[in-house]
Amino acid sequence: MTWGPTSTRRCFAAATTFALLALGACSSSDDAAEPTDGGTATTASTGGSALPTAGELLDVASLTKATGTDGRVYLADADGRALQLRGFNIKTQDPLADVTDQALTDANERGFNLLRLSVYWHLFEPEQGQFDEAYLADIDTALDRAAAHGITVIVSFHQDIFGPAFGDAGIPEWATRTDGASYTKQDLWLLNYLEPAVQNAWEHLYEDDDLRVAQATAWTTVAERVADHPSVIGYDLLNEPFGKFREGEPITESVRRVQAEQLTPMYQRLIDAMRPIDPDAWMFVEAPNVASIGAPISLGPLDDDKVVFFPHLYDPNIETANYTEGKAELDLSFFEMYEPLITTYATDNDLPLMIGEWGLGAPDKPGMDQFVAESIALMDRIGSGWTMFTWCRGESYCPIDAEGNDRPNIGQIVQPWARAIAGAPTSFGYDPESHVLRIVFDDNDATGTTDLYLAEDIAYPDGYVITTSDADGEWSSIYDAATGIASVTTPESDGTHAICVSPEASPAPCEI
Repeated sequence: MTWGPTSTRRCFAAATTFALLALGACSSSDDAAEPTDGGTATTASTGGSALPTAGELLDVASLTKATGTDGRVYLADADGRALQLRGFNIKTQDPLADVTDQALTDANERGFNLLRLSVYWHLFEPEQGQFDEAYLADIDTALDRAAAHGITVIVSFHQDIFGPAFGDAGIPEWATRTDGASYTKQDLWLLNYLEPAVQNAWEHLYEDDDLRVAQATAWTTVAERVADHPSVIGYDLLNEPFGKFREGEPITESVRRVQAEQLTPMYQRLIDAMRPIDPDAWMFVEAPNVASIGAPISLGPLDDDKVVFFPHLYDPNIETANYTEGKAELDLSFFEMYEPLITTYATDNDLPLMIGEWGLGAPDKPGMDQFVAESIALMDRIGSGWTMFTWCRGESYCPIDAEGNDRPNIGQIVQPWARAIAGAPTSFGYDPESHVLRIVFDDNDATGTTDLYLAEDIAYPDGYVITTSDADGEWSSIYDAATGIASVTTPESDGTHAICVSPEASPAPCEI
């Protein structure tokens, strides 16, 4: 394939390297306190409580959408409360080995309630029309385990370097068409997406009618299997999609065309095929992570009422350093560039936005503590939840060490957060320096309590205090030590409310 003069090829290679790296690596019981009257002090941490659990599973059939005061869209429960989901990825070709009770207990202990679980087409349909019952049964078991731990699941149709034809996982070899183009394994893993054979394989997946049908059949077969499982909230329709840069086509046009003319129609085909099978499921869709290098999202609108935009958040400079063992340098301008680009598609299409992957391959490097804090703050500003990459004990992207302890810097993912807000959210977030969680919202038709996961052993080891902007006696709270959740009831005043949680020794003023 010819890309033009040497200088053009170098620019293309550099830009695409960053783009690829940005694609990613490819968290009521007997112990419940009695309700307290409204005031500036509520039940403090007493220590010695049972390990917190994630609580009850979401009722997917009752989920709707709610809108915040800034127009941001959220998933909402049957009471109309705006939900935030936080959790983790388990990327695995062996669900029984990796979706273990230990892994899920680790998540329970840290208050997480969402799992993005990979499934691979080449494993569940190794030969066309022949589905592997043993692998599908393993997925069933993994979902059962998640349900037992109160963890909701997004089933993610996963690919890495397209599939096993190129030494990785995803699209089966029988559905991989290269037109005889060459493939040379690259030392830098993500550069394999630029190999001619891989480029051709993406083009055929999008354009060949029989492969379109085969993919829809495969996806619906999985949906038929898991649609009624109580843990499943929906499907991530394709992990980190890519496409072909056609000869003579400017890179910017290739990026636009793949999203608008190939990826969007593919998502619509899959939604149309799966919706009759699973009318309640939410369809999570990704764009190639072009926003990470400053390019706009150009996905088109999708004709479905239950779609969530599910992009990834990776700083290409940090990712490049992680892969090449270079120096990872924090540049806060990344967040300034990324934020407006990643929010436009969700805003324009009235969609909830959640981050499907984010994380760090080397969290111990200098500045990565601030990168994690800035990432969480960004996600609180723009979205309604996230799943971090990846859930494991060990090194690299694992947030927990081999002994089960939170690793430095990345361990701050375990923090207080608002799970359900009984109103139209204006803002929410946790300040890791002051240890103050603050939520602001307006009254709307939502009913029930605003539920806060407190991470008390980490954030408030010496006790906490809840304050609100409402008058004493008009609000109340109750803490459930078994789940680690404080539920706050505020008056229905058709006004604005602020709720704050802070260390007992230094209660924060809670003003609107």
